[in-house]
Amino acid sequence: MKRINSTEIAKLAGVSRSTVSRVINNYPNVPEATRERVMQIIKENHYYPQLSGKMLTGQKSRTLGLFWVTNSTSIANDTLSSRYFMSIVDEAASKNYLVLAMIVRNLYDPENIQFVRRIFSEGRIDAGIFVGVDLNTPVINDLLDAGEILGMFDYTDPAHHPNLVAVNFEKNSGEKLIDYLYDLGHRKIAIINGNMARLSCIHRNESFLQGMQKHGLPIRNEWLAYAGITKAGGYNATKQLLQDSAGDLPTVICANNDWAAYGVYQALYEANISIGDRISVVGIDGHPHNELAYPGLTSVEFNFKEMFTILVDRVTDLIETGQTGQNEYYLDGRLVIRNSCKKLTELPQ
Repeated sequence: MKRINSTEIAKLAGVSRSTVSRVINNYPNVPEATRERVMQIIKENHYYPQLSGKMLTGQKSRTLGLFWVTNSTSIANDTLSSRYFMSIVDEAASKNYLVLAMIVRNLYDPENIQFVRRIFSEGRIDAGIFVGVDLNTPVINDLLDAGEILGMFDYTDPAHHPNLVAVNFEKNSGEKLIDYLYDLGHRKIAIINGNMARLSCIHRNESFLQGMQKHGLPIRNEWLAYAGITKAGGYNATKQLLQDSAGDLPTVICANNDWAAYGVYQALYEANISIGDRISVVGIDGHPHNELAYPGLTSVEFNFKEMFTILVDRVTDLIETGQTGQNEYYLDGRLVIRNSCKKLTELPQ
C-alpha cells in the first residue's frame, strides 16, 4: 500500500499543508473543528509523520542510541553481552523508547568517531548509551562537552557533567573474595588483572590488593598476571603464572572477571591441576555459564537487569525533565559460592 504524505492529507482535509503540520505538532492556533477533521483523516489513512520532519520542529525522537564498543564478531555469541543488550531494550520499551543499536569496533578510529558524532548531530537519537568504553575516551568527553545526554556503563566522569549518567559495579568485589578465601585458610593467593583501561577492572585490582594487605598476605610478583577480559587472556596469564611459580604454586587464583576465569580453568585442566582440590579459582561478574562450568565457578555476581534498568530510567528522566540528580551509581554484588573453592585442612607454611 502506498504511503500517504502530508500534502495528500491536506488535500483530503481541505486545508493547507502548514495546517496539517500545526495539527501534528499540537500547535494551539488551530480551530478545534479543523483539528478534529485533520486528525480523523490521519487516523483513517494510517498516516505517521516522518522522523526527519519531527526533528525539524524540535520534537524528541523517543529513540536511544546503543553504542556497543567491542571487538567481538557478534554479541549474540556471548550470553552475558546478550543479557546486557536485552535488559537495555526491554527497559527502553517499557518507557516507549526505541533503541537504535550499533556495534563500534574501535572508538578511537576517526571514521567511527565521525559516525558516532553524526548520529547525534542529525537528531536521530535523544541520548546515547555506551557499553564497553575505556576511561577518558576523547569522543565521550567531546559529546558531554557539547551537552549530549549519555548513559555510561562501567565509566566515571571526573568533571561531573550534569548530562551524564553512569552505572557501575561496586568497588570492593576483590576484597570480598579475599576475605572469603582467607576464612577458608588460603594464604598463597595469585591475582590475574583485567583491562586496566576499564573502571571496574581498576577497582577490582585495587580491592584485591587492599584485601591482601588487610590480612597481611604476601603479594608476590610471580603470582601477579594480566589477562584483560577474555578467556584467551586468562589462559595465557595462567600458563605464564604456572611457569613463573617454578613449582611453588598458589592455592587459589583470583580472576578479575569471569571470562578470564574460564581461561584459568582451561590452563589448569591442561596442566592436570585439579580445580578446587589443588588450586581454587574465583571470578567476578556473574556470567550465566558460571553454574554450568565444572566445577561451578565461585564469583561475585551482579544483577545486570537492575543495573541497566537504573541506567535507562535515569537517562530517559534526563531527556524528559532535564532534571539532574544522582549521576553515578555503584551497585553491590553478592558472593555466590560454588565448588571451585575448597577449605584448606592445613594452612600453607
